[in-house]
Amino acid sequence: MSDPWQDCLDLCVQVTQKAGEMIREALQKDIAVTHKSSPVDLVTETDQRVERFIISSIKEKYPAHSFIGEESVAAGAPGVLTDNPTWIIDPIDGTTNFVHRFPFVSVSIGFTVNKEIEFGVVYSCIEDKMYTARKGKGAFCNGEPIKVSGQEDIGQSLVLTEMNFDKDAGRFQTMLANVESILTIPVHGIRSAGSAAVNMCLVACGSADAYYHMGIHCWDMAGGAAVVTEAGGVIMDVSGGAFDLMSRRLIIGSSRAVAERIAKQITELRVGRDDAEGYRIDALSAQRRVAAGRPSKRASSSGPGGRCWYFSYCAMPVKKKGTWGSSKDWHCYPGASDSWSIFLHKARLSKDPRARKMADPWQTAYDFAVQVARAAGAVIRKAGEEEIKVQTKSSAVDLVTKTDERVEKIIIGSLKEQFGDGTHCFIGEESVSKGEACILTDKPTWIIDPVDGTTNFVHGFPFVAVSIAFAVNKQLEFGVVYSCLEDKMYKARKGQGAFCDDEQIQVSDVKDINKSIIISEHGTDRSVEKVTKIFSTMQRILRIPVHGLRGSGTAATNMCLVASGAVEAFFEIGIHCWDIAAGAVIVQEAGGLVLDVDGGPFDLMSRRMMSANNDVIARRIIKEIEVFPVVRDDVPPQKE
Repeated sequence: MSDPWQDCLDLCVQVTQKAGEMIREALQKDIAVTHKSSPVDLVTETDQRVERFIISSIKEKYPAHSFIGEESVAAGAPGVLTDNPTWIIDPIDGTTNFVHRFPFVSVSIGFTVNKEIEFGVVYSCIEDKMYTARKGKGAFCNGEPIKVSGQEDIGQSLVLTEMNFDKDAGRFQTMLANVESILTIPVHGIRSAGSAAVNMCLVACGSADAYYHMGIHCWDMAGGAAVVTEAGGVIMDVSGGAFDLMSRRLIIGSSRAVAERIAKQITELRVGRDDAEGYRIDALSAQRRVAAGRPSKRASSSGPGGRCWYFSYCAMPVKKKGTWGSSKDWHCYPGASDSWSIFLHKARLSKDPRARKMADPWQTAYDFAVQVARAAGAVIRKAGEEEIKVQTKSSAVDLVTKTDERVEKIIIGSLKEQFGDGTHCFIGEESVSKGEACILTDKPTWIIDPVDGTTNFVHGFPFVAVSIAFAVNKQLEFGVVYSCLEDKMYKARKGQGAFCDDEQIQVSDVKDINKSIIISEHGTDRSVEKVTKIFSTMQRILRIPVHGLRGSGTAATNMCLVASGAVEAFFEIGIHCWDIAAGAVIVQEAGGLVLDVDGGPFDLMSRRMMSANNDVIARRIIKEIEVFPVVRDDVPPQKE
């Protein structure tokens, strides 16, 4: 006899794959949005259609099984877990991300027997990552075994959670206080992906060390809970007690020590159970105002006006040795002397000075920057396969690795050899940290962040970028951002548009702040004054309310998310010129704008920046920002 639950798992994978295809197809069309319990609790016709497809496909083979689906419960179906074989379904986990084309959207299905989770499937369909796990048989991503990081020190951890508006003032304040409390332990950082199932899978594959949330539902957790457990993670209630699938609260950790430390740090929130008597999200009585559909402006291969939406396959690789791709089309650059040497494409630029003089000199530099950025990304991916030794700079959470330093040396060495006439200047993050001047002059100047998102690189979180900008007469001429784990090349030259993988991109056309996603970061300064102002600002923005706050952990990627229309605005105080120079060009050439956080002109060396899709959104966010002082990049460090 065949294993009945294995047959169920096999069917689940097939159905989930098809559901993901339906979601990707829907991303290429206009999306009409309605509301459920609040103006920021979104649902679309695609959620409902995908759930109907999943349930009907499974019922055809297993008519006696039970089902708990997010949209079915919203329409009044019971949400009670029994001993009967039960499928727990979230057709689109991350609906707000889906509406905005933010890159984390998943289909999540958990399967229980006798109220115990037997298996789980989470398909992160924009990344094309299929996570599967069955009780006692391990966890997998695209067929490759995965496991948690095993981190036991909360101070060395990357933590995931979500920050959403709650009309209950007490719950809202407690939620924000909990995030601030975790941040100031201090931890390496906090990230917000906007999808509970994806968050859980990021912990399962070792890209983050913990995730906690109160107020989510059984359909958000069931699939991911199986994946985390089978990957060796720990899952518990926020009280530190046993995990209860219907409780709407959980902590997951790479180890018991990390999970228990979070449980001790946070304050519990009272949330109604999923199986409470009378608990329903009544579709007839809940607020369901139809919101204007966001235009898709999908990517077109026919020319300008197309858009490189994030629903194109990101193809982020699984963390496993030997999976970062082949280097057969690259060769060792002669300017590098060790095993970390950069690879430059065989199609080298002309070294004939007569040819270079005839050509547009900045176009030559632009083309070469793209080659160098892509090659540097290959070095970063290779380094990610090996043990990473971490040091700190300005604080315990301001990380640097040998890869940062070596990649910067190789980038600058490559540029100097190609443009070796001595007229070009260089501002590199690691060079400045070692005492070199950070002064922008009228000379042609390269502004370089070799690994933007070093904390992400250390943890394997999927946003890590190489950022290279070029300025002439103190004006940015072009920018290149290579998101190397996604293998996405963003580039823009002044007056010539912005592109992702050679498809033209543009910012979203949303002008309603209530329909916006905002992205920001907490920075590496954990001083009480600055953290207090950061969280005060986030509280004010969430209260507007907006659709959500996100945090990817890399400024360059955040700006590219604005440029490609996945979020409406990004702001941060305390970042550096090398974090934002390339992204500033890309945002502006995609139709957006870049300002100071006080609404004045953008100053590259000020360490303050607001980028947005339009002036309406930017000015509305600026009203809520509590500004705090930072030392400019071009102010020489004081001698001790």
